[in-house]
Amino acid sequence: MSSISDDDDFPAEDDNLIGDGEEQIDYYAILNVSPKATIDEINKAYKQRSLIFHPDRHTSESDKKEAEKIFVHLRNAYETLTDPQKRAIYDAVGIQGLNVQGWQLIQKSDNIENIRKEYEFLKRLRENEIMLQRLHPTSSFIVKASCAGLFAEDPDDRYPPQLLGISIAQAVDCAVTSSDRFGMLGRVRAVNGRGEGSFVTTWKKSISSKMHLENSMLFSPDYLTLSSKIASSLTTKTAIALQPSLQFFPFQNVFNPSFTGLFTMQLRPGWQGTFALNFSLKELALKKNSSFSTTIIHTELNQPKFITNFTLASTGGLNARFVYYKRSSNDNLAEFSFATSLVGFTPSVGFERRLSRFSKIACFVSFSYPSFLLQTKFRLKTGLNHYEFQLILCDNKEDIARSTLYGAILPFVAFRLVKWVFRKQVARFMRIFEDRTEEEQVDEIKKEEAHRVIHLMRGAAERISIDEERKNGLIVLDAKYGQMLQSVGSEKYPIPGENLIDVTIPLQAMVNDSQLRIFTVKSHLPGFYDPCPGEPKMLRVEYRFRGDMHLVTIPDEVPLNIPMRAHRITS
Repeated sequence: MSSISDDDDFPAEDDNLIGDGEEQIDYYAILNVSPKATIDEINKAYKQRSLIFHPDRHTSESDKKEAEKIFVHLRNAYETLTDPQKRAIYDAVGIQGLNVQGWQLIQKSDNIENIRKEYEFLKRLRENEIMLQRLHPTSSFIVKASCAGLFAEDPDDRYPPQLLGISIAQAVDCAVTSSDRFGMLGRVRAVNGRGEGSFVTTWKKSISSKMHLENSMLFSPDYLTLSSKIASSLTTKTAIALQPSLQFFPFQNVFNPSFTGLFTMQLRPGWQGTFALNFSLKELALKKNSSFSTTIIHTELNQPKFITNFTLASTGGLNARFVYYKRSSNDNLAEFSFATSLVGFTPSVGFERRLSRFSKIACFVSFSYPSFLLQTKFRLKTGLNHYEFQLILCDNKEDIARSTLYGAILPFVAFRLVKWVFRKQVARFMRIFEDRTEEEQVDEIKKEEAHRVIHLMRGAAERISIDEERKNGLIVLDAKYGQMLQSVGSEKYPIPGENLIDVTIPLQAMVNDSQLRIFTVKSHLPGFYDPCPGEPKMLRVEYRFRGDMHLVTIPDEVPLNIPMRAHRITS
Protein backbone atom coordinates (compact mmCIF):
# COMPACT_ATOMS: atom_id res chain seq x y z
CA MET A 1 0.00 0.00 0.00
CA SER A 2 1.03 3.61 -0.56
CA SER A 3 0.21 6.74 1.36
CA ILE A 4 0.43 10.49 1.33
CA SER A 5 2.92 12.07 3.65
CA ASP A 6 1.74 14.94 5.78
CA ASP A 7 5.16 16.57 5.58
CA ASP A 8 5.75 19.31 3.04
CA ASP A 9 8.28 18.62 0.33
CA PHE A 10 10.60 21.59 0.59
CA PRO A 11 12.82 22.36 -2.41
CA ALA A 12 16.54 21.83 -2.18
CA GLU A 13 19.03 24.69 -2.38
CA ASP A 14 19.83 24.04 -6.02
CA ASP A 15 16.27 23.54 -7.23
CA ASN A 16 16.31 27.01 -8.72
CA LEU A 17 18.90 25.73 -11.17
CA ILE A 18 16.54 23.06 -12.45
CA GLY A 19 14.32 24.29 -15.27
CA ASP A 20 10.98 23.02 -16.45
CA GLY A 21 12.82 20.52 -18.66
CA GLU A 22 13.91 18.42 -15.65
CA GLU A 23 10.98 16.07 -16.20
CA GLN A 24 12.30 15.27 -19.69
CA ILE A 25 15.72 14.10 -18.43
CA ASP A 26 16.47 10.40 -18.43
CA TYR A 27 18.45 9.70 -15.26
CA TYR A 28 19.86 6.47 -16.70
CA ALA A 29 20.92 8.28 -19.87
CA ILE A 30 22.65 11.20 -18.16
CA LEU A 31 24.74 8.69 -16.18
CA ASN A 32 24.92 6.30 -19.18
CA VAL A 33 24.04 3.20 -17.18
CA SER A 34 21.63 0.38 -17.81
CA PRO A 35 18.18 0.44 -16.13
CA LYS A 36 19.39 -2.72 -14.37
CA ALA A 37 22.65 -1.14 -13.23
CA THR A 38 23.94 -1.99 -9.76
CA ILE A 39 24.85 0.59 -7.11
CA ASP A 40 28.55 0.08 -7.83
CA GLU A 41 28.01 0.74 -11.53
CA ILE A 42 26.05 3.89 -10.74
CA ASN A 43 28.78 5.11 -8.36
CA LYS A 44 31.44 4.51 -11.00
CA ALA A 45 29.45 6.30 -13.71
CA TYR A 46 28.78 9.25 -11.40
CA LYS A 47 32.47 9.66 -10.62
CA GLN A 48 33.38 9.54 -14.32
CA ARG A 49 30.75 12.14 -15.18
CA SER A 50 31.84 14.37 -12.29
CA LEU A 51 35.35 14.50 -13.75
CA ILE A 52 33.81 16.23 -16.78
CA PHE A 53 31.00 18.35 -15.36
CA HIS A 54 32.09 19.34 -11.87
CA PRO A 55 32.21 23.17 -11.81
CA ASP A 56 35.65 23.18 -10.17
CA ARG A 57 37.15 21.52 -13.25
CA HIS A 58 36.42 24.61 -15.37
CA THR A 59 38.07 28.02 -15.23
CA SER A 60 35.84 30.58 -16.94
CA GLU A 61 32.73 31.80 -15.12
CA SER A 62 30.44 31.00 -18.05
CA ASP A 63 31.73 27.42 -18.23
CA LYS A 64 31.32 27.07 -14.47
CA LYS A 65 27.67 28.11 -14.67
CA GLU A 66 26.91 25.72 -17.52
CA ALA A 67 28.74 22.88 -15.77
CA GLU A 68 26.85 23.63 -12.57
CA LYS A 69 23.52 23.14 -14.33
CA ILE A 70 24.55 19.75 -15.70
CA PHE A 71 26.12 18.75 -12.40
CA VAL A 72 22.83 19.42 -10.58
CA HIS A 73 21.08 16.97 -12.93
CA LEU A 74 23.89 14.46 -12.39
CA ARG A 75 23.58 14.74 -8.63
CA ASN A 76 19.79 14.39 -8.76
CA ALA A 77 20.16 11.30 -10.95
CA TYR A 78 22.77 9.82 -8.62
CA GLU A 79 20.73 10.49 -5.46
CA THR A 80 17.59 9.03 -7.02
CA LEU A 81 19.08 5.87 -8.50
CA THR A 82 21.09 5.03 -5.40
CA ASP A 83 18.02 5.31 -3.16
CA PRO A 84 15.91 2.12 -3.51
CA GLN A 85 12.63 3.88 -2.67
CA LYS A 86 13.21 6.83 -5.00
CA ARG A 87 14.46 4.53 -7.75
CA ALA A 88 11.32 2.38 -7.53
CA ILE A 89 9.13 5.48 -7.83
CA TYR A 90 11.22 6.82 -10.73
CA ASP A 91 11.04 3.49 -12.58
CA ALA A 92 7.26 3.44 -12.12
CA VAL A 93 6.18 6.97 -13.07
CA GLY A 94 9.31 9.02 -13.78
CA ILE A 95 10.63 12.21 -12.24
CA GLN A 96 7.15 13.68 -11.82
CA GLY A 97 6.34 10.94 -9.34
CA LEU A 98 9.07 12.15 -6.96
CA ASN A 99 7.30 15.45 -6.37
CA VAL A 100 3.69 15.93 -7.50
CA GLN A 101 3.01 19.63 -6.97
CA GLY A 102 3.80 19.56 -3.27
CA TRP A 103 2.34 16.11 -2.61
CA GLN A 104 4.99 13.67 -1.50
CA LEU A 105 4.83 10.18 -2.90
CA ILE A 106 6.17 7.60 -0.46
CA GLN A 107 6.86 4.12 -1.75
CA LYS A 108 5.88 1.42 0.72
CA SER A 109 5.72 -1.45 -1.74
CA ASP A 110 8.02 -2.96 -4.33
CA ASN A 111 5.01 -3.39 -6.61
CA ILE A 112 5.40 -0.91 -9.45
CA GLU A 113 1.66 -1.07 -10.20
CA ASN A 114 0.87 0.13 -6.66
CA ILE A 115 3.28 3.04 -7.07
CA ARG A 116 1.71 3.93 -10.41
CA LYS A 117 -1.79 3.89 -8.88
CA GLU A 118 -0.57 6.11 -6.06
CA TYR A 119 0.86 8.57 -8.54
CA GLU A 120 -2.31 8.61 -10.62
CA PHE A 121 -4.32 9.25 -7.46
CA LEU A 122 -2.08 12.16 -6.46
CA LYS A 123 -2.22 13.49 -10.00
CA ARG A 124 -6.02 13.50 -9.90
CA LEU A 125 -5.92 15.35 -6.60
CA ARG A 126 -3.68 18.00 -8.11
CA GLU A 127 -5.90 18.36 -11.17
CA ASN A 128 -9.00 18.62 -9.00
CA GLU A 129 -7.42 21.41 -6.98
CA ILE A 130 -6.60 23.30 -10.15
CA MET A 131 -10.02 22.74 -11.72
CA LEU A 132 -11.86 23.95 -8.58
CA GLN A 133 -11.29 27.50 -9.79
CA ARG A 134 -12.31 26.88 -13.37
CA LEU A 135 -15.58 26.87 -15.21
CA HIS A 136 -16.61 23.73 -17.10
CA PRO A 137 -18.80 24.50 -20.11
CA THR A 138 -20.20 21.46 -21.90
CA SER A 139 -22.58 21.32 -24.82
CA SER A 140 -24.33 18.87 -27.10
CA PHE A 141 -25.98 19.25 -30.48
CA ILE A 142 -28.16 16.41 -31.79
CA VAL A 143 -29.97 16.23 -35.13
CA LYS A 144 -32.36 13.44 -36.08
CA ALA A 145 -33.48 12.82 -39.67
CA SER A 146 -35.10 10.07 -41.72
CA CYS A 147 -34.05 8.68 -45.10
CA ALA A 148 -36.47 5.75 -45.00
CA GLY A 149 -38.43 7.18 -47.93
CA LEU A 150 -35.45 6.90 -50.26
CA PHE A 151 -35.37 3.11 -50.10
CA ALA A 152 -39.03 2.28 -50.76
CA GLU A 153 -39.41 -0.45 -53.36
CA ASP A 154 -42.25 1.29 -55.18
CA PRO A 155 -41.02 4.57 -56.76
CA ASP A 156 -44.41 6.17 -56.07
CA ASP A 157 -43.89 5.63 -52.33
CA ARG A 158 -40.52 7.32 -52.18
CA TYR A 159 -40.10 10.73 -50.58
CA PRO A 160 -37.12 12.97 -49.82
CA PRO A 161 -35.26 12.96 -46.47
CA GLN A 162 -37.06 14.57 -43.56
CA LEU A 163 -35.80 16.44 -40.53
CA LEU A 164 -37.42 14.94 -37.44
CA GLY A 165 -35.90 16.88 -34.59
CA ILE A 166 -33.10 18.96 -33.12
CA SER A 167 -31.84 19.08 -29.54
CA ILE A 168 -29.37 21.60 -28.11
CA ALA A 169 -28.03 21.57 -24.56
CA GLN A 170 -25.55 23.77 -22.76
CA ALA A 171 -24.23 23.31 -19.22
CA VAL A 172 -21.79 25.04 -16.87
CA ASP A 173 -20.43 23.88 -13.54
CA CYS A 174 -18.20 25.96 -11.31
CA ALA A 175 -16.81 25.93 -7.79
CA VAL A 176 -18.22 28.38 -5.25
CA THR A 177 -16.13 27.17 -2.33
CA SER A 178 -13.76 24.27 -1.79
CA SER A 179 -16.74 22.01 -1.00
CA ASP A 180 -19.61 23.64 -2.94
CA ARG A 181 -20.31 23.69 -6.65
CA PHE A 182 -23.09 25.36 -8.61
CA GLY A 183 -24.26 24.29 -12.04
CA MET A 184 -26.82 25.22 -14.69
CA LEU A 185 -28.14 23.24 -17.62
CA GLY A 186 -30.37 24.51 -20.41
CA ARG A 187 -31.94 22.35 -23.10
CA VAL A 188 -34.21 23.10 -26.05
CA ARG A 189 -35.68 20.50 -28.36
CA ALA A 190 -37.91 20.43 -31.40
CA VAL A 191 -39.53 17.10 -32.41
CA ASN A 192 -41.97 16.75 -35.31
CA GLY A 193 -42.72 20.46 -35.28
CA ARG A 194 -43.32 20.67 -31.51
CA GLY A 195 -40.84 22.58 -29.42
CA GLU A 196 -40.04 22.27 -25.75
CA GLY A 197 -37.31 23.21 -23.35
CA SER A 198 -36.11 22.93 -19.78
CA PHE A 199 -33.73 24.58 -17.36
CA VAL A 200 -31.97 22.88 -14.46
CA THR A 201 -30.00 24.34 -11.56
CA THR A 202 -27.90 22.15 -9.29
CA TRP A 203 -26.05 22.66 -6.06
CA LYS A 204 -23.48 20.06 -5.03
CA LYS A 205 -21.87 19.93 -1.63
CA SER A 206 -19.21 17.61 -0.26
CA ILE A 207 -20.19 17.06 3.36
CA SER A 208 -17.19 14.82 3.97
CA SER A 209 -14.84 12.61 2.02
CA LYS A 210 -17.49 9.87 2.13
CA MET A 211 -20.74 11.84 1.84
CA HIS A 212 -21.98 14.13 -0.93
CA LEU A 213 -25.22 16.06 -1.36
CA GLU A 214 -26.81 17.27 -4.59
CA ASN A 215 -29.96 19.40 -4.86
CA SER A 216 -31.52 20.21 -8.21
CA MET A 217 -34.50 22.13 -9.56
CA LEU A 218 -35.90 21.55 -13.06
CA PHE A 219 -38.14 24.10 -14.78
CA SER A 220 -40.18 23.29 -17.88
CA PRO A 221 -43.41 24.71 -19.39
CA ASP A 222 -45.45 21.72 -18.16
CA TYR A 223 -44.01 20.84 -14.77
CA LEU A 224 -41.55 21.67 -12.00
CA THR A 225 -39.31 19.05 -10.35
CA LEU A 226 -37.42 19.33 -7.08
CA SER A 227 -35.00 16.59 -6.09
CA SER A 228 -32.33 15.97 -3.52
CA LYS A 229 -29.73 13.22 -3.72
CA ILE A 230 -27.38 12.09 -0.99
CA ALA A 231 -24.59 9.61 -1.70
CA SER A 232 -22.40 8.02 0.89
CA SER A 233 -19.77 5.30 1.16
CA LEU A 234 -20.77 2.69 3.72
CA THR A 235 -17.53 0.72 3.56
CA THR A 236 -14.50 0.65 1.28
CA LYS A 237 -16.45 -1.61 -1.09
CA THR A 238 -20.06 -0.44 -0.73
CA ALA A 239 -21.93 2.81 -1.34
CA ILE A 240 -25.54 3.97 -1.29
CA ALA A 241 -27.46 6.83 -2.92
CA LEU A 242 -30.97 8.04 -2.03
CA GLN A 243 -32.90 10.53 -4.14
CA PRO A 244 -36.44 11.70 -3.23
CA SER A 245 -38.15 13.91 -5.83
CA LEU A 246 -41.31 15.97 -6.06
CA GLN A 247 -42.90 16.76 -9.42
CA PHE A 248 -45.60 19.44 -9.70
CA PHE A 249 -47.94 19.93 -12.68
CA PRO A 250 -49.34 23.49 -12.33
CA PHE A 251 -52.06 23.17 -14.97
CA GLN A 252 -53.53 20.06 -13.34
CA ASN A 253 -52.55 21.16 -9.81
CA VAL A 254 -51.11 17.68 -9.22
CA PHE A 255 -48.15 16.63 -7.09
CA ASN A 256 -46.29 13.46 -7.93
CA PRO A 257 -43.65 12.39 -5.35
CA SER A 258 -41.15 9.69 -6.31
CA PHE A 259 -38.13 7.97 -4.85
CA THR A 260 -34.97 6.42 -6.27
CA GLY A 261 -32.53 4.29 -4.31
CA LEU A 262 -29.23 2.83 -5.42
CA PHE A 263 -26.83 0.42 -3.76
CA THR A 264 -23.47 -0.48 -5.28
CA MET A 265 -20.85 -2.99 -4.17
CA GLN A 266 -17.46 -4.11 -5.36
CA LEU A 267 -17.91 -7.84 -5.83
CA ARG A 268 -14.24 -8.55 -6.54
CA PRO A 269 -11.34 -6.65 -8.15
CA GLY A 270 -12.59 -5.38 -11.48
CA TRP A 271 -16.23 -6.33 -10.82
CA GLN A 272 -18.98 -4.07 -9.51
CA GLY A 273 -22.68 -4.75 -8.86
CA THR A 274 -25.51 -2.22 -8.53
CA PHE A 275 -29.15 -2.44 -7.41
CA ALA A 276 -31.51 0.42 -8.29
CA LEU A 277 -35.14 0.93 -7.22
CA ASN A 278 -37.39 3.63 -8.63
CA PHE A 279 -41.08 4.16 -7.94
CA SER A 280 -43.68 6.93 -7.92
CA LEU A 281 -45.57 7.17 -4.62
CA LYS A 282 -48.73 8.63 -6.12
CA GLU A 283 -49.04 6.03 -8.85
CA LEU A 284 -47.69 3.10 -6.88
CA ALA A 285 -51.16 1.70 -6.40
CA LEU A 286 -51.64 1.69 -10.17
CA LYS A 287 -48.25 -0.03 -10.63
CA LYS A 288 -46.97 2.62 -13.01
CA ASN A 289 -43.54 4.20 -13.36
CA SER A 290 -41.96 1.68 -10.99
CA SER A 291 -38.86 -0.31 -11.81
CA PHE A 292 -36.15 -2.43 -10.28
CA SER A 293 -32.83 -3.00 -12.00
CA THR A 294 -29.56 -4.73 -11.32
CA THR A 295 -26.30 -4.07 -13.14
CA ILE A 296 -22.96 -5.86 -13.16
CA ILE A 297 -19.94 -4.05 -14.60
CA HIS A 298 -16.57 -5.60 -15.34
CA THR A 299 -13.75 -3.07 -15.70
CA GLU A 300 -10.28 -3.37 -17.15
CA LEU A 301 -7.68 -0.67 -16.49
CA ASN A 302 -10.44 1.46 -14.93
CA GLN A 303 -12.49 1.30 -18.15
CA PRO A 304 -15.77 -0.66 -18.67
CA LYS A 305 -15.17 -3.98 -20.38
CA PHE A 306 -18.55 -5.72 -20.02
CA ILE A 307 -21.93 -4.48 -18.72
CA THR A 308 -24.97 -6.60 -17.93
CA ASN A 309 -28.26 -4.97 -16.92
CA PHE A 310 -31.65 -6.45 -16.05
CA THR A 311 -34.64 -4.15 -15.44
CA LEU A 312 -38.10 -5.14 -14.23
CA ALA A 313 -40.52 -2.29 -15.01
CA SER A 314 -44.22 -2.03 -14.21
CA THR A 315 -44.95 -0.77 -17.72
CA GLY A 316 -42.57 -2.77 -19.93
CA GLY A 317 -41.96 -6.02 -18.10
CA LEU A 318 -38.47 -7.51 -18.03
CA ASN A 319 -35.72 -5.84 -20.09
CA ALA A 320 -32.11 -6.93 -20.44
CA ARG A 321 -29.08 -5.29 -22.01
CA PHE A 322 -25.58 -6.61 -22.60
CA VAL A 323 -22.67 -4.40 -23.71
CA TYR A 324 -19.13 -5.42 -24.56
CA TYR A 325 -16.28 -2.95 -25.18
CA LYS A 326 -13.07 -3.78 -26.99
CA ARG A 327 -10.27 -1.22 -26.85
CA SER A 328 -7.14 -1.19 -28.96
CA SER A 329 -3.70 0.14 -28.12
CA ASN A 330 -4.21 3.31 -30.19
CA ASP A 331 -7.25 4.32 -28.09
CA ASN A 332 -9.83 3.09 -30.62
CA LEU A 333 -13.02 1.54 -29.28
CA ALA A 334 -15.51 -1.05 -30.55
CA GLU A 335 -18.88 -1.42 -28.80
CA PHE A 336 -21.23 -4.38 -29.20
CA SER A 337 -24.60 -4.36 -27.43
CA PHE A 338 -27.77 -6.41 -27.35
CA ALA A 339 -31.01 -5.26 -25.74
CA THR A 340 -34.05 -7.48 -25.40
CA SER A 341 -37.52 -7.26 -23.86
CA LEU A 342 -40.86 -9.05 -24.01
CA VAL A 343 -41.76 -7.15 -27.19
CA GLY A 344 -38.54 -7.52 -29.21
CA PHE A 345 -34.80 -7.12 -29.31
CA THR A 346 -32.23 -4.59 -30.58
CA PRO A 347 -28.64 -5.50 -31.49
CA SER A 348 -26.21 -2.70 -32.26
CA VAL A 349 -22.55 -2.21 -33.09
CA GLY A 350 -20.43 0.91 -32.92
CA PHE A 351 -16.86 2.01 -33.54
CA GLU A 352 -15.03 5.01 -32.15
CA ARG A 353 -11.58 6.23 -33.14
CA ARG A 354 -9.39 9.13 -32.17
CA LEU A 355 -9.47 11.87 -34.77
CA SER A 356 -6.96 14.16 -33.11
CA ARG A 357 -5.53 14.75 -29.67
CA PHE A 358 -8.75 16.37 -28.42
CA SER A 359 -11.44 14.86 -30.64
CA LYS A 360 -13.02 11.48 -31.41
CA ILE A 361 -15.40 10.32 -34.10
CA ALA A 362 -17.82 7.39 -33.81
CA CYS A 363 -20.40 5.52 -35.88
CA PHE A 364 -23.19 3.24 -34.57
CA VAL A 365 -25.69 1.00 -36.35
CA SER A 366 -28.69 -0.61 -34.64
CA PHE A 367 -31.65 -2.75 -35.70
CA SER A 368 -34.89 -3.27 -33.78
CA TYR A 369 -37.20 -6.23 -34.19
CA PRO A 370 -40.17 -6.57 -34.79
CA SER A 371 -40.48 -2.86 -35.63
CA PHE A 372 -37.75 -3.28 -38.29
CA LEU A 373 -36.28 0.07 -37.30
CA LEU A 374 -32.80 0.42 -38.80
CA GLN A 375 -30.87 3.50 -37.82
CA THR A 376 -27.33 4.80 -37.66
CA LYS A 377 -25.65 7.47 -35.56
CA PHE A 378 -22.56 9.57 -36.24
CA ARG A 379 -20.93 11.28 -33.28
CA LEU A 380 -18.13 13.80 -32.99
CA LYS A 381 -16.59 14.63 -29.61
CA THR A 382 -14.37 17.67 -29.27
CA GLY A 383 -13.18 18.36 -25.76
CA LEU A 384 -16.26 18.67 -23.54
CA ASN A 385 -18.64 19.12 -26.49
CA HIS A 386 -20.28 16.49 -28.64
CA TYR A 387 -22.27 16.60 -31.86
CA GLU A 388 -24.49 13.76 -33.02
CA PHE A 389 -26.40 13.04 -36.21
CA GLN A 390 -29.05 10.29 -36.06
CA LEU A 391 -30.37 8.87 -39.31
CA ILE A 392 -33.30 6.45 -39.71
CA LEU A 393 -32.76 4.15 -42.72
CA CYS A 394 -35.87 1.97 -42.44
CA ASP A 395 -39.05 1.75 -40.35
CA ASN A 396 -41.02 -1.08 -41.99
CA LYS A 397 -40.64 -4.77 -42.84
CA GLU A 398 -41.09 -4.46 -46.62
CA ASP A 399 -38.08 -2.20 -47.20
CA ILE A 400 -35.61 -3.62 -44.69
CA ALA A 401 -33.59 -5.55 -47.29
CA ARG A 402 -33.23 -2.58 -49.67
CA SER A 403 -32.47 -0.22 -46.79
CA THR A 404 -29.77 -2.50 -45.42
CA LEU A 405 -28.18 -2.98 -48.83
CA TYR A 406 -28.33 0.60 -50.15
CA GLY A 407 -28.25 2.47 -46.85
CA ALA A 408 -25.64 0.51 -44.90
CA ILE A 409 -23.71 -2.17 -46.81
CA LEU A 410 -22.98 -0.36 -50.09
CA PRO A 411 -21.99 2.94 -48.40
CA PHE A 412 -19.65 1.04 -46.08
CA VAL A 413 -18.06 -0.90 -48.96
CA ALA A 414 -17.73 2.29 -51.02
CA PHE A 415 -16.13 4.08 -48.08
CA ARG A 416 -13.59 1.31 -47.54
CA LEU A 417 -12.86 1.11 -51.27
CA VAL A 418 -12.33 4.87 -51.62
CA LYS A 419 -10.19 4.87 -48.49
CA TRP A 420 -8.01 2.10 -49.94
CA VAL A 421 -7.71 3.54 -53.45
CA PHE A 422 -6.95 7.05 -52.19
CA ARG A 423 -5.12 5.97 -49.04
CA LYS A 424 -2.28 8.45 -49.53
CA GLN A 425 -4.70 11.34 -50.01
CA VAL A 426 -6.76 10.16 -47.05
CA ALA A 427 -3.66 9.93 -44.86
CA ARG A 428 -2.68 13.43 -45.95
CA PHE A 429 -6.19 14.66 -45.16
CA MET A 430 -6.17 13.01 -41.72
CA ARG A 431 -2.98 14.85 -40.83
CA ILE A 432 -5.05 18.03 -40.81
CA PHE A 433 -6.60 16.87 -37.55
CA GLU A 434 -3.31 15.87 -35.95
CA ASP A 435 -1.79 18.32 -33.52
CA ARG A 436 1.88 17.45 -33.91
CA THR A 437 3.29 20.96 -33.59
CA GLU A 438 5.20 20.14 -30.43
CA GLU A 439 6.39 16.77 -31.75
CA GLU A 440 7.67 18.07 -35.07
CA GLN A 441 9.43 21.14 -33.72
CA VAL A 442 13.04 20.82 -32.68
CA ASP A 443 13.49 21.97 -29.10
CA GLU A 444 15.76 24.99 -29.56
CA ILE A 445 16.50 25.15 -25.84
CA LYS A 446 17.70 21.55 -25.88
CA LYS A 447 19.73 22.29 -29.00
CA GLU A 448 21.50 25.26 -27.42
CA GLU A 449 22.04 23.30 -24.22
CA ALA A 450 23.62 20.44 -26.20
CA HIS A 451 26.07 22.87 -27.84
CA ARG A 452 27.07 24.24 -24.44
CA VAL A 453 27.51 20.74 -23.03
CA ILE A 454 29.72 19.77 -25.98
CA HIS A 455 31.87 22.80 -25.22
CA LEU A 456 32.25 21.58 -21.63
CA MET A 457 33.10 18.04 -22.78
CA ARG A 458 35.70 19.11 -25.35
CA GLY A 459 38.62 19.21 -22.89
CA ALA A 460 37.78 15.78 -21.46
CA ALA A 461 37.37 14.34 -24.98
CA GLU A 462 40.81 15.63 -25.98
CA ARG A 463 42.48 14.20 -22.88
CA ILE A 464 40.81 10.82 -23.35
CA SER A 465 41.70 10.84 -27.06
CA ILE A 466 45.38 11.48 -26.30
CA ASP A 467 45.42 8.73 -23.69
CA GLU A 468 43.71 6.26 -26.06
CA GLU A 469 46.10 7.23 -28.88
CA ARG A 470 49.07 6.50 -26.62
CA LYS A 471 47.90 2.95 -25.91
CA ASN A 472 46.53 2.34 -29.42
CA GLY A 473 43.00 2.20 -28.02
CA LEU A 474 39.57 3.49 -29.05
CA ILE A 475 39.43 6.74 -31.05
CA VAL A 476 36.05 8.05 -32.23
CA LEU A 477 36.77 9.63 -35.62
CA ASP A 478 33.25 10.63 -36.63
CA ALA A 479 29.80 10.12 -35.09
CA LYS A 480 26.44 11.26 -36.45
CA TYR A 481 23.05 10.99 -34.79
CA GLY A 482 19.66 11.72 -36.36
CA GLN A 483 17.20 10.73 -39.06
CA MET A 484 16.97 7.11 -40.21
CA LEU A 485 15.43 6.84 -43.68
CA GLN A 486 14.75 3.15 -43.98
CA SER A 487 16.01 -0.35 -43.36
CA VAL A 488 16.99 -2.51 -46.33
CA GLY A 489 18.13 -6.07 -46.85
CA SER A 490 17.55 -9.11 -44.73
CA GLU A 491 19.49 -7.55 -41.83
CA LYS A 492 17.50 -4.31 -41.99
CA TYR A 493 20.58 -2.13 -42.01
CA PRO A 494 19.64 1.49 -41.12
CA ILE A 495 20.43 4.24 -43.62
CA PRO A 496 21.19 7.79 -42.37
CA GLY A 497 18.99 10.64 -43.55
CA GLU A 498 19.69 14.36 -43.87
CA ASN A 499 18.83 15.63 -40.37
CA LEU A 500 21.99 14.61 -38.52
CA ILE A 501 24.04 16.16 -35.73
CA ASP A 502 27.72 15.66 -34.91
CA VAL A 503 28.21 13.81 -31.61
CA THR A 504 31.87 12.86 -31.97
CA ILE A 505 33.01 14.84 -28.92
CA PRO A 506 30.30 13.52 -26.53
CA LEU A 507 31.04 9.92 -27.50
CA GLN A 508 34.82 10.33 -27.19
CA ALA A 509 34.33 11.87 -23.73
CA MET A 510 32.34 8.78 -22.72
CA VAL A 511 35.12 6.33 -23.66
CA ASN A 512 36.49 4.52 -20.61
CA ASP A 513 39.42 2.10 -20.77
CA SER A 514 39.08 1.66 -24.57
CA GLN A 515 35.39 0.82 -24.31
CA LEU A 516 32.14 2.67 -24.97
CA ARG A 517 28.75 1.45 -23.73
CA ILE A 518 25.43 3.22 -24.29
CA PHE A 519 22.34 1.56 -22.87
CA THR A 520 19.46 4.02 -23.44
CA VAL A 521 17.81 6.16 -26.09
CA LYS A 522 20.53 8.43 -27.38
CA SER A 523 18.69 11.79 -27.44
CA HIS A 524 18.85 11.96 -23.62
CA LEU A 525 22.62 11.67 -23.46
CA PRO A 526 24.66 14.80 -22.55
CA GLY A 527 25.56 16.66 -25.72
CA PHE A 528 22.70 15.06 -27.69
CA TYR A 529 19.30 16.39 -28.74
CA ASP A 530 16.53 15.21 -31.06
CA PRO A 531 17.09 16.75 -34.52
CA CYS A 532 14.03 15.11 -36.12
CA PRO A 533 11.14 14.69 -33.62
CA GLY A 534 8.59 12.07 -34.54
CA GLU A 535 10.88 10.25 -36.98
CA PRO A 536 12.98 7.07 -36.59
CA LYS A 537 16.56 7.81 -35.58
CA MET A 538 19.93 6.06 -35.74
CA LEU A 539 23.53 6.49 -34.59
CA ARG A 540 26.47 6.08 -36.99
CA VAL A 541 29.95 5.79 -35.46
CA GLU A 542 33.26 5.58 -37.31
CA TYR A 543 36.15 4.71 -34.99
CA ARG A 544 39.70 3.35 -34.94
CA PHE A 545 40.78 0.58 -32.61
CA ARG A 546 44.27 -0.94 -32.57
CA GLY A 547 45.03 0.65 -35.93
CA ASP A 548 41.98 -0.82 -37.69
CA MET A 549 39.05 1.21 -39.03
CA HIS A 550 35.58 0.31 -37.72
CA LEU A 551 32.08 1.43 -38.67
CA VAL A 552 28.72 0.74 -37.04
CA THR A 553 25.22 2.09 -37.63
CA ILE A 554 22.40 1.15 -35.23
CA PRO A 555 18.79 2.23 -34.65
CA ASP A 556 18.11 4.57 -31.74
CA GLU A 557 16.61 1.92 -29.48
CA VAL A 558 19.53 -0.53 -29.88
CA PRO A 559 22.35 -0.33 -27.28
CA LEU A 560 25.85 0.57 -28.50
CA ASN A 561 28.76 -1.62 -27.54
CA ILE A 562 32.19 -0.87 -29.08
CA PRO A 563 34.73 -1.97 -30.04
CA MET A 564 33.58 -5.15 -31.75
CA ARG A 565 35.33 -7.30 -34.34
CA ALA A 566 32.21 -7.30 -36.54
CA HIS A 567 32.56 -3.52 -37.06
CA ARG A 568 36.04 -3.72 -38.64
CA ILE A 569 36.15 -2.55 -42.26
CA THR A 570 39.94 -2.30 -43.02
CA SER A 571 43.12 -3.71 -41.57
